[in-house]
Amino acid sequence: MIHLLHRLPLFAAVLATLASCASGHLTDNRFEDEHVSYVIGVPGGDWQRMKLEKADVAWHSPRLAAGLFVNSTCEGVQDAPLIGLTNELLIGSTEREVISQELMPFSRREALETIMTCKLDGVLRKRALFVLKKDGCVYDVVYDAAPEHFEEGLAGYRALRDGLDIGARRDRSGA
Repeated sequence: MIHLLHRLPLFAAVLATLASCASGHLTDNRFEDEHVSYVIGVPGGDWQRMKLEKADVAWHSPRLAAGLFVNSTCEGVQDAPLIGLTNELLIGSTEREVISQELMPFSRREALETIMTCKLDGVLRKRALFVLKKDGCVYDVVYDAAPEHFEEGLAGYRALRDGLDIGARRDRSGA
């Protein structure tokens, strides 16, 4: 199960494709589709909401040369460890250097947060990746920025991540 940034050579390139195929909708900071229902925090600042084909909800900041998104995947999810799911987000990147990696309790589960640098098509990027598995779904929160602007946009990422509140899976009885 490969998800989201695996085919994206550079997040900025994806920002040019503003078409959306997402089947869910965001209302008052609550995302819902046929599988999931969750609340997200608001990144604030100069983050501009946008539609991104392979994300539930996305923002970008032209000033920071950065993108921020949250995505859920419930179909075809295998019981892979969090590190494996994190690595799927890195397919296509090179020269990866993990700055920090931490397991943290989240939504009565463990989540893995990774801060790292990598190159995409030879361009250095810095990322914060947050991955959580719950009720047979995988939730990703990804912040991707030019390294020189990473710290500036980190508060938006943290607001989004910390505001994440995942409800019971909608398409399972008793979940």
